[in-house]
Amino acid sequence: MYFDPKKGIQGSVESGMSRRNFIAGAALAATGAAAMGLAGCSSQPSTSKESPAAIADASSPLNADSYFGKWAFEVPDEAIADDKIAETIEADVVVVGAGTGGLTVANSVAEEGVKVVLISASSKPISRGGSNHATYSKAMEAAGLPRNDAAHLEKELQANGARVDARKWYKYFNNSESVMNWLIDIMEERGYTTGIESPLPVLDSESGSIYYVPGAHGWYNDEHPGMGMNQPLVVNELAARFEELSGTTIYYKNIARQLVRGDKANGTTGRVTAVIAEREDGTYAKYVGSKAVVLATGDFSTNRDMMAKYAPQAVKYVTPEEFDNPTDYDKELFYGGLYPGDGQKMGLWVGAAWQKAWPCCPNGGGVKAGPMDGIIPFTGLAVNRDGKRYCNEYGMLGTMPFTTEMGCPGGTSYAIWDMNYAEQYPLGWIDGSAPYGTDSKLTPEQTVASWETMVESKAFVKADTLEELVSAMGLPESTLDTIAEYNKQCDAGEDSEFHKDASLMIPVTKAPFYGSVSNTSFFLTILGGLRTDDEMRVCDEDDNPIDGLYNVGSMAGDMFYAQYTYMIPGFTYGSNLTLSYLAGKYIVENE
Repeated sequence: MYFDPKKGIQGSVESGMSRRNFIAGAALAATGAAAMGLAGCSSQPSTSKESPAAIADASSPLNADSYFGKWAFEVPDEAIADDKIAETIEADVVVVGAGTGGLTVANSVAEEGVKVVLISASSKPISRGGSNHATYSKAMEAAGLPRNDAAHLEKELQANGARVDARKWYKYFNNSESVMNWLIDIMEERGYTTGIESPLPVLDSESGSIYYVPGAHGWYNDEHPGMGMNQPLVVNELAARFEELSGTTIYYKNIARQLVRGDKANGTTGRVTAVIAEREDGTYAKYVGSKAVVLATGDFSTNRDMMAKYAPQAVKYVTPEEFDNPTDYDKELFYGGLYPGDGQKMGLWVGAAWQKAWPCCPNGGGVKAGPMDGIIPFTGLAVNRDGKRYCNEYGMLGTMPFTTEMGCPGGTSYAIWDMNYAEQYPLGWIDGSAPYGTDSKLTPEQTVASWETMVESKAFVKADTLEELVSAMGLPESTLDTIAEYNKQCDAGEDSEFHKDASLMIPVTKAPFYGSVSNTSFFLTILGGLRTDDEMRVCDEDDNPIDGLYNVGSMAGDMFYAQYTYMIPGFTYGSNLTLSYLAGKYIVENE
């Protein structure tokens, strides 16, 4: 489900709604408001999707030897024999995956006149979200926005515990302007308008723990208005452009199964020269890339064993159905698990090493903090099931779910606010989908109207008295004491418990009163995978590049570590675009 500020709760998030638009709508509401199991050797193809019951009934206890031993997904499938290959298609470069990264690489290569073939397990170009960050661009210059300061990148490095590859980060920082201008030209030549997402209201970025760095680009037209929801436009246009440049069609519904290294399927020495894919009719095709094979196959969040080994902290956020059901490669914006790690497994089978950072980084995770699932920070009152505060409520999407999970017994959070919040919020209300330079401010009346829509959909609770609100939310009567103490601190202008900024201490005293209850987890994807150098070459345990093998996008290793903060909005797509484009040029010049 997602929140539309005009229509309220709408359908599934996947039905044409991007991450950014979902977040923008939720922001209006917000500010308007391992098990770990080992499988036996896999048979081809390996998906390693045991049921939770099977894992719970495992007869042998897990220990260090078994945990760090050979896992099922690390055991190669039986090599696909040459006599099973129905067709061989040759090119200079083969790209696997029709998402933003794969399409960018393919365009970067094709525009140099090099023969490139693109295959994808999906039936169409795939996208999620819609924010594409750059440190600067001609669109930012036209809008009067300043060039990003590297100090913000350093803050993100700190937020990720410095467990990321700074070479790739600064390569993105130093080259994103030229790559973004490249994409701006493509989209505007095809009839779209470039916009920059409106800067969100936060406290002073130099002193506050929460900041927001302008630079999230997106595209729109009359048919597809608004910002942050239109990444399908980008991938569709890149797909069309690639086919025009290359003179070939994209081979959809081709699931990459094995890499060919040293002329052997699943070989472990020599050069990677091809990928073998299973087609829709069950036959196999070999796609030969004499210069390079580029993997852009997405995350591994629906592979239970891979999650247990490489991202155990996030296993519980993936819905059991996504572990157990067949993979839907056409998933776009979907919360609860995406892909089974096809590219990561293939890379491991031919000798690639896993990234150095452990564990892998979740985009999303933890329990939603009541309505605090928008980018704009929530500054109302948050309590746990005992009716007690548990944090400084001024937190953003990337951090608050974890803070909430830590402080909320039973994994349920409760948010409480009132009319004062609409009328006194010092940072101002905005429409997160409005491009920078347009009127994005919302009145208190518009903000309250968005709350009322949520009340009608049963997502929010409304009451005329605090007693009625607390009762309707299922909280103990002692919650009223917590509210009274909070109001007292608001009047004093000092939060003696969690030290929230005094300007954000808004008393809960003016009816009607609103609340929300949340016990669901926010989880989109896992960021990380194969060890990757700054040219996007896949490397072995000794950090030596494997000849002919590259990877880009969410599967590239050591790009994120602790959490995805959302404080540089569009960082994933922005870095993906830049590094993928540069990888294409590197392949053309060096392979």
